[in-house]
Amino acid sequence: MQHKLSEGNLVDMEGNLTEAGYATRHIKAYNRKNVDAHPTRIKEWDYYYVHNSTYGVGLTIADNGYMGLVSLVIIDFENHSMMQETKMTWFPLGKMNLPCTPEAGKTTFNKKGVTLNLDYGKNVTHVKAYWENFRDKKPLELDLTFTDKPRDSIVLTIPFDKPNQFYYNQKTYGMRGEGTLSYAHKTIRFEKKDTLALLDFGRGVWPYKSEWYWGAAQGMQGGALLAFNIGGGFGNTNQASEDMIFLNGNGHKLSKGHFELTYRENRRPNYMGPWRYQTEDGRLDVTFTPSLRRHDATNFIVLKNTQNQIFGHYSGKAKLDDGKTIEIKALPGFAEHFINKW
Repeated sequence: MQHKLSEGNLVDMEGNLTEAGYATRHIKAYNRKNVDAHPTRIKEWDYYYVHNSTYGVGLTIADNGYMGLVSLVIIDFENHSMMQETKMTWFPLGKMNLPCTPEAGKTTFNKKGVTLNLDYGKNVTHVKAYWENFRDKKPLELDLTFTDKPRDSIVLTIPFDKPNQFYYNQKTYGMRGEGTLSYAHKTIRFEKKDTLALLDFGRGVWPYKSEWYWGAAQGMQGGALLAFNIGGGFGNTNQASEDMIFLNGNGHKLSKGHFELTYRENRRPNYMGPWRYQTEDGRLDVTFTPSLRRHDATNFIVLKNTQNQIFGHYSGKAKLDDGKTIEIKALPGFAEHFINKW
């Protein structure tokens, strides 16, 4: 079942999710003050990923109750390499002031040589960062602007097993990015004509243990801008999945699907082997071919997470709402497996 959301408040007076389902725009009113949960249980984050054929930049700002962070990863696709640094702060408990909507607000992070400013707008978003001692203690500056926001996004409200636990998420694909990244006496320029960006906007009250798979892809195919969002593994998705195709900014809803990975002899996933994803309605069938792995692991006794984000290309077939089938050929993107105790 794919239930489409109506406008209104995200949670009721008791802090319970008012409605589970999906939408194609930011339709539910989220306000941290209305959430009925201990501040350590509220999880809020924004993840921006911007890329062209040569470089990618992943930027995360998160307030996860116990811990807040800003993380920046720079990916060099031609040389199959990446650099990443993370700055953390303890017990922000909402003080990072992440906005209630991805369409309006400002957020600033300033801690020991790391400054990040995010200016969110309905049509334009601006990101500016300075990292005094990035890799090898060299300074890094980032100045990016995101425009051409599409008509449709995938918006999802998902309940968990316990009352007052929920996830509100909006993923926006196909924005145009432009700006500069300066590091180690080198400046990388992102031009609007060949640079795409996506936003993962997440707010919610999560259980202590969680796990998910996420797949994302966007690029030009046959003169059209094609993107898709796939994945799952967390919460109750009986009312809607997060699977959606976007063609020139218009969304085409899919049923839920699942990843098939290859495994090693010790039964551990072989993340650099091929991944396959199929939706239950048969409208999306793609194979993901990895090229570069990003692995993160954190262990602070009660706080643990393991992330494997794999970059590569998707190929296969997709069927739109009107029945038209699209061939997907080497569409750039990533696939992710995340395990949390938070």
